[in-house]
Amino acid sequence: MKKFLTMAACLAAAILVCMPAYSQKKKKETARERKERIAKMVNDGASQKDIYISIFRCFNKNNNFNFNYQTIQMGNTSYYIDLKKDHISCNMPFEGLAESKSRQAYSLSNTDINIHAENQITTIFGGWQEKQKSYMFRSIFWNNDTDRDTQAIQVTMTIQIYPSGKVYAMVEVPGFESMSYEGEVIERPQPEQSNPLTE
Repeated sequence: MKKFLTMAACLAAAILVCMPAYSQKKKKETARERKERIAKMVNDGASQKDIYISIFRCFNKNNNFNFNYQTIQMGNTSYYIDLKKDHISCNMPFEGLAESKSRQAYSLSNTDINIHAENQITTIFGGWQEKQKSYMFRSIFWNNDTDRDTQAIQVTMTIQIYPSGKVYAMVEVPGFESMSYEGEVIERPQPEQSNPLTE
């Protein structure tokens, strides 16, 4: 019995010694697999213009010409860009400063505009850019998120997508400073299914 307990203790010690090395090896393989999976998701999605981007940071340009960007960390995970062939959906904050003429033309009481489109039909131009080693897309659409005091606003969106899944986007609205965004390509969230028992 004593011999058995000694062997069991030795075996447990050997497992504990080998476990960190095994875990580290497994972690590296998982990282490589994840990288390959994301690259495939980006390449397949970009080639079909069928891709979902989660936006987690925006950059607000200061009111000068040195392009000094202030990073705004956003806790809201519902900011996104969703491309589906010739349709675009998005939800993004916009805090670019407006010129006084634009403020008057659009009857804006403040400079904060939410950029929102819901399955809007548009033309999405672009594809792989060898020089930048990334996909570049551009689309022009109308902002759906308007209220009674705000007229429809034209939005030009430029999106740069890297095979790593990293995304940079820029939104331009006439008469406003542009806004830049950072995000990543993720699996498109599935719509929540309703529970028939609660209906």
